[in-house]
Amino acid sequence: MTHLTILLIRHGQTDWNKAGRWQGHTDIPLNETGHQQAAALCHRLQGWPIETIYTSDLQRCVQTAVPLANSLDLEPIQTQLWRERDVGKFSGLTGEQAREQYPEIWANATRGMIDPPHGEPFVDVQSRAWRAFESLVKAHEAGMVAVVTHGGLLHALLGQVMGIDPAIYGRFSMRGNTGLSMIEVNDRGHVVTRLNDTSHLEE
Repeated sequence: MTHLTILLIRHGQTDWNKAGRWQGHTDIPLNETGHQQAAALCHRLQGWPIETIYTSDLQRCVQTAVPLANSLDLEPIQTQLWRERDVGKFSGLTGEQAREQYPEIWANATRGMIDPPHGEPFVDVQSRAWRAFESLVKAHEAGMVAVVTHGGLLHALLGQVMGIDPAIYGRFSMRGNTGLSMIEVNDRGHVVTRLNDTSHLEE
């Protein structure tokens, strides 16, 4: 029997998302499309029994969380624990620019895993994502909570919940802005019941 349902939401689109730029901790706001996506997400989740909303403190997440929180008469809880990975020297670069400027990083990549120079190693991102998840489960024994966070952190967390070998990267995508994933916590552990669902953007 499910005790706790966790909604994991990626933030809406930014201009850097649209341009394919690495963002990391750079605090880029939503663009017009991002605000429209946040509104569509809000419309979809109207009536869901969400009791608490957590969000990364970066504004692209806060701006995604606030419309939903307002519609549910909640105050989103901002925390750095749910921030995106620090991408170091890759911040602001497109994928192509990063490959051109740091060819040795790609040459030494293992199974698609890239650790940006002066950034947060992926193993550390995984550890932080799991701490964030455990703190949430500990704080909420039952009900439904939502978290607005980032694609990189969601990839790190959901891979662990699904038991994917941490040495294997890129076996699923979290690219969809305002994509909705769900984890149900029950007596037997954790199960992913929805992954990067953006059906609210198709209407």
